[in-house]
Amino acid sequence: MAPAPFLLTGTTGGLGAKVLHDLLHTHHISPQAIIATSRSASNRSKFESQGVRFRVADYDHLGTLEEAFKNVENLLFMSSSERDNDKRNKEHANVIEAAKRAKVGRVWYVSLAFGGFGDGSKIGFQQAHYETEDSLLRSGLSFISLRAGVYADAFPLFLNWYPSSKEVLFPNINPPVTESKIAFASRDELGEAIATLLAQGLKVFPSIKPRTEKNIILLTGPKAVSLVDLVGAIVRGRGTDVGAKYLEPQEWIDASTKDDEGGKPKGWFEARLVFTQGVCDGDAELVDPAMEILLGRRPESGTESVERLVRENRDYTWHQNHMQAR
Repeated sequence: MAPAPFLLTGTTGGLGAKVLHDLLHTHHISPQAIIATSRSASNRSKFESQGVRFRVADYDHLGTLEEAFKNVENLLFMSSSERDNDKRNKEHANVIEAAKRAKVGRVWYVSLAFGGFGDGSKIGFQQAHYETEDSLLRSGLSFISLRAGVYADAFPLFLNWYPSSKEVLFPNINPPVTESKIAFASRDELGEAIATLLAQGLKVFPSIKPRTEKNIILLTGPKAVSLVDLVGAIVRGRGTDVGAKYLEPQEWIDASTKDDEGGKPKGWFEARLVFTQGVCDGDAELVDPAMEILLGRRPESGTESVERLVRENRDYTWHQNHMQAR
């Protein structure tokens, strides 16, 4: 039996669902050339009703992964949603080991763009991505590391903003938050770009050259904007005033925890302080043209995405901003 051209993980999430949609409806890949996966067999009908093949792939269970990855040419490896880095590293190690045993043709690993093409970010969750890239390098597998720009769609998470918010609290750090720079990307445009890369292959885009020994392709928006710029985009999009207030770091943590509508604990804001310091230090400021080349047009900037999202839906929320709902 010839290898299946594509196996996609993460297809029950927003980015993976967009990749699948575009492979089917933009690039007109045969549904039988695609294997969608989920950790739960209950999702089988969701994909088979589209003509797409389905396999169970649970990152916690090596056996399911090894069976799922049999006879696969291209594996789209979406990073785990697990927040604990030790657990995430174990899950990712399972994926890599299963891909080795199944002799997958190429792994396309989707992570985040913190650190640009380097490994210098101190942001906690980026460390698991660095470890996974190191493991892929040691594995001997053919792989591409797709470092995706930070979702502009997740701006409520980064600002701790809610539709009811009258102001956004920022920590008073150095460099100041006004100088933070993030090359945000739209989730849908990221999905479109990844689908195009999978469907057409790197050879069609000779100007996109994976860099460093980790074969990194950086997928970002067209410019870096600050967290404070996003507040301005909310004001323009909704037509209502939102203020910005600056507090000393510990005061910011305490005030944010006390008044958080989403019920997030103090530790979450302590981690968010590290994130904010990282983006103020320039961890996510690097802009690369690869996504524009793949899209064939200029991508949305972070401020453009945010302004559009809140204009379309004044009550826009992001699920991870609400701990009680998890």
